[in-house]
Amino acid sequence: MKFAFDFDGVISEMPELFSTLTIALKSGGHEIFIVTDFDENYRNFRESELAAMSIAYDHLIITGSKQTFMQQEGISFAFDDDPEYYNDKQCVHLYAFSQAKRR
Repeated sequence: MKFAFDFDGVISEMPELFSTLTIALKSGGHEIFIVTDFDENYRNFRESELAAMSIAYDHLIITGSKQTFMQQEGISFAFDDDPEYYNDKQCVHLYAFSQAKRR
């Protein structure tokens, strides 16, 4: 399966959890995408952050159109704090992190 994880507001909020989860998924043979709309000029910075957090991934995707990417790539599950990016039934909208921060 293909899994997508947003960085800001998801991985950045709970790096230990997502480190464990991404490592387990990769070891199970799944493909991991980090999908962010962070500026392409900061790719090396973002890669350094992911390495420091021990996030396992196959692809770092920087795009202004997450929904289009998800549909084209056939992502099975997406973890994102903003459900507006996804209108597609094949993606799971997880935005509990931003909700929990408000409590």
